[in-house]
Amino acid sequence: MSKSLSRRSFLKAAALGTAGAALAACQAAGQTEQPTQAAGQGQSEATSAPSSNNAPAKEKQKVTFTMYGHPGLIEEMVPIFNQSQPDVEVEFERSEGQGYNEKLTAAVAAGSMWDSFRTDLSQALNWGVKGALLDVRKFLDADKQYPGSDYIPGVLDVFTVEGKTYGVPTWATTMWLFYNQKMFDEAGISYPTTTTTWPEYIEMAKKLTKRDGDRITQFGMASWDSWTFPVAQVVWSNGGKFYYNDDLTKVAVDDPKTVEALQLLADMIHVEKVAPNPNVPASSPVGLLNDNVATVGDGDWLPWDNNEVFSQKADYLDATLCPTFDGQRQNIYYGEGLVVSAKSQVAEGAYKWCAWFAQDPEATAIQCKVVFPTYTKAYTDPAISSRWLVAPRPKGMIDAAKEHVEQAKLWRVEAHGAELDTIYYNEIGRLWSNEAKAAEVAKKITEDGNAALAKPVGG
Repeated sequence: MSKSLSRRSFLKAAALGTAGAALAACQAAGQTEQPTQAAGQGQSEATSAPSSNNAPAKEKQKVTFTMYGHPGLIEEMVPIFNQSQPDVEVEFERSEGQGYNEKLTAAVAAGSMWDSFRTDLSQALNWGVKGALLDVRKFLDADKQYPGSDYIPGVLDVFTVEGKTYGVPTWATTMWLFYNQKMFDEAGISYPTTTTTWPEYIEMAKKLTKRDGDRITQFGMASWDSWTFPVAQVVWSNGGKFYYNDDLTKVAVDDPKTVEALQLLADMIHVEKVAPNPNVPASSPVGLLNDNVATVGDGDWLPWDNNEVFSQKADYLDATLCPTFDGQRQNIYYGEGLVVSAKSQVAEGAYKWCAWFAQDPEATAIQCKVVFPTYTKAYTDPAISSRWLVAPRPKGMIDAAKEHVEQAKLWRVEAHGAELDTIYYNEIGRLWSNEAKAAEVAKKITEDGNAALAKPVGG
């Protein structure tokens, strides 16, 4: 399995986690019980260098931190941060994607969290409203070095419930259309561009699909399948709703434009037969990186997670913006973030780490080899953008990054988000398997989703 699929699988698995169940015994923020240190809760330690006037040395905040992903990059970032900070030091514990949700859930339930950690957006909101995470709004408002106003418009709202912000948006995952130029050249058709429409893209996929009798040997596109990000990209660009109405008060997957987009994606599998069925694993690997799929809608992290392949095939693998519907496109930006434990004794230091991670150009140059930044200057200031918009990112992605963020639509959920993910994944497979039409599946998701919204979180 490729690293790209591993990352995608983890994001899907995170949505199906059981974060809420473990919080029943979790104490609310502000209680006076001292946090357990077993999982590395932050402590303060005096620095060893004596002051010139023999006054006690200023305590250096030790911030415990864990996350999965960004292999090798966090290990590079932590020493740079520590060297730049006179009063904060991060102690990093690497976690793996497998079992990460369970590890966090157990720590939250036991009240023994790290001072800061990475968590899924739905979990952050769920744990935040239950008092397990710190509202970092006061730090954001007071921050002069990495001000809240510098973030992409709306991205802080993603982590906010009733005026309380339960995370710092440190990076975004986005969707792009990757394609194999050699296959386009062999078919004698032009490459997709930033203005390619969905009808044009479908015609390209038909011409790019090759058959040997009844067997498809080359697909024109990979499935824009049951994984939520590419589906949301298509739905939103078509003017539909996913999952919610505009103010997140109702599930609205039964919106006609949503149904239309879902059925279009299913038809690529079962009617046009230009995309593989995501529910039927192929006997051999099928994908862009295996040179038997011409195009794929996938995340911005694909090049770095497959650095060796993209480096070897840099002369013919490229990317552009996802197709439009009548010139309309909304690019999904899933703001991922770091959170601060409500029980942390070094909350200010933990916030400093999160803010540096999100907005410092040194951090951006390292971590945004993989993902996209969440602050505006990273796109508009050439001194910063030139440090992260680099190979193995394809030239088309580098050239279109600023246009991409100008069409950003933030992925937003409320505290029931994980429950809605479960409902969605339980139903959408019926559409991809051709067991039901989009209208039927969308109606069921909407009904069950609104029933979930009517109950208390985790109820």
